[in-house]
Amino acid sequence: MSAEGRIVQIMGKYHLAWDGSAVRPAFPGGRLALRSEGLKNRVAVGDRVTLRLEPDGTALIEEVLPRDNKLSRQMTFTGREHVLAANMDLLVVMLAPTPDLNTALLDRYLVAGRAAGIDVAVVINKMDLMDEEDVDEAMAPYLPLGLPVYRMSAKHRIGLQPFLDAVRGKWVLLAGHSGVGKTTLVNDVDPEGLKPVAEVHLATGKGKHTTTTAVAHRLADGTVLVDTAGIREFAFWGLDWRELEAGFPEIFHAAEGCRFPDCRHRGEPGCSVQDALDEERIATERYQSYLTLLSEVGG
Repeated sequence: MSAEGRIVQIMGKYHLAWDGSAVRPAFPGGRLALRSEGLKNRVAVGDRVTLRLEPDGTALIEEVLPRDNKLSRQMTFTGREHVLAANMDLLVVMLAPTPDLNTALLDRYLVAGRAAGIDVAVVINKMDLMDEEDVDEAMAPYLPLGLPVYRMSAKHRIGLQPFLDAVRGKWVLLAGHSGVGKTTLVNDVDPEGLKPVAEVHLATGKGKHTTTTAVAHRLADGTVLVDTAGIREFAFWGLDWRELEAGFPEIFHAAEGCRFPDCRHRGEPGCSVQDALDEERIATERYQSYLTLLSEVGG
């Protein structure tokens, strides 16, 4: 018997798939596994797949259906592509004081999200540990971008509702450094304590807590929050300098006046980005972030 499903957790060579009524252990078919060269994972959380349902409750993943989008990074040591998630409606970057609010990772995700065609929003968590004025200052360069920003304290269940209202019914990828509160947020959105839809042990069928991979959590209203393991580095996969430029809208629009079409905005003659920077229409910290990332993509 065949059915369509959605991948809700990756567990090495075994995966877990939601078939519309239950979570099943799912295993990639032979041909699918053979097409994984150059990839860390051929199948990702959020993938829509065709399943062959087996009598023992497991399933064989026969094919990954065409993706609407995917968010990938480059593995540090192998250089392979790691698909963090696919078919996401929204990428939410969570920030928190560590001890200061660091927006460097946010800039990376803004670029990657735009290149992937995924809308991006920001959650500032642990507001109980920060001053509103400090947050205002950190977020000031992003206000002209129209970026949705939600302030909350997930631990104390403060400020959750505006965020939940905005993401209702969507598949939402939560990203950010370890310790910013992604799992706390997920565990707090249900008063009774939400359990991951993928929290099923392959051998026994009993619950087993796993935090080392992305896990999809389905809420009662149809929202799915994908809790990702905190990563130390997010290296771009397959991006060129043009896509990087487009990921900084204020730089992209200012560049329309540059003298040379291939201007990288590093002090070239007739660079209108430099003019915008001098006139404070581009924030210095955003420009410096652009230069750092430009060297990374080989621009």
